[in-house]
Amino acid sequence: MTFPKHRIAIAARKGGVGKTTIACSLASVFAAQKKSVLLIDLDPQSNSAYALGVDPGAPGTAELLMGKQPSPLVANEYLHVYPGGPNLNNQAIQSLHPEDLADLIDRVPYDVVILDCPPGNENLERFGIVASNITLVVTNAHPLAIMGASRVLTTLDSYRNKERRGPKDWALIVSQIDVRRGLDRTLPDELKTMYPGIEHLMVRQDTNLSQAVAQQTPIMEYAPKSQSAEELKTIAKWIVEQG
Repeated sequence: MTFPKHRIAIAARKGGVGKTTIACSLASVFAAQKKSVLLIDLDPQSNSAYALGVDPGAPGTAELLMGKQPSPLVANEYLHVYPGGPNLNNQAIQSLHPEDLADLIDRVPYDVVILDCPPGNENLERFGIVASNITLVVTNAHPLAIMGASRVLTTLDSYRNKERRGPKDWALIVSQIDVRRGLDRTLPDELKTMYPGIEHLMVRQDTNLSQAVAQQTPIMEYAPKSQSAEELKTIAKWIVEQG
C-alpha cells in the first residue's frame, strides 16, 4: 500500500535561489492544514533541519538510505524532518539505485512527503526527482539560476519521454521576485514564453521568509498572513489539484 498521496521534490541546480526556504515553507503550509508531513532533506548541508528548528546533525536521510530506521525529528505536531548531512556524500549512498529512496517512502505513513534536493549534486537530486510524483523547479532572475532550472526541466522531460519512474507533473517557481527590479518584472513572462505547457508559480521577495528561517520557525507559525504565506498556499492548492 502506498501512503503518501503527494510526494513533492523541490529542485534547483544553482544554490541561493530560495529552494530550501520554499521546501520548508511549503511543508509548513501543509502542516497548518493538518496534513501529516515528512520533509526529507537530501542536502549534505542539512539546511532544512536548521530552518525548521530541529537538530541538523541528527541521524536522518543518509541513515534511512543505508537501511537503518532513524526516527524523524519533530518540528511540530504535523511536521517531521529527516535531516541531511555530510554522510549523504558517502560512496555507499552515491552507488545506490535512484529508485531506492522511492521504494522506501512508498511505505511511510504521511499524507505529504517533501524532498529538498541539493544544488549542484545531480546524483542526490535524482533520488528526490525519481521519488516524487510532482517536482517544483525553482529559479530566480540570476542567469545561472535560469540555466540550472533549464537543466532540471530537461531531465524531467527525459524521464517522461523514456517512461521512467518519476513525476507526472511539474511546475516552475520564480522565487525572490522584487517587481521594483526591471529584470524581475519581466522574467515571469519571459519564462512562460520559454517554457509553455507547464505551470508557472511565483514567490515574491518577502522578509518574513528569511526571518522565519533565522528564527528557526515554520512560516505558518511565524507569519501565517504574510504575502509569502498566501503565495505558498496557492502552490499547495495547485499540488492538491493535480490529484
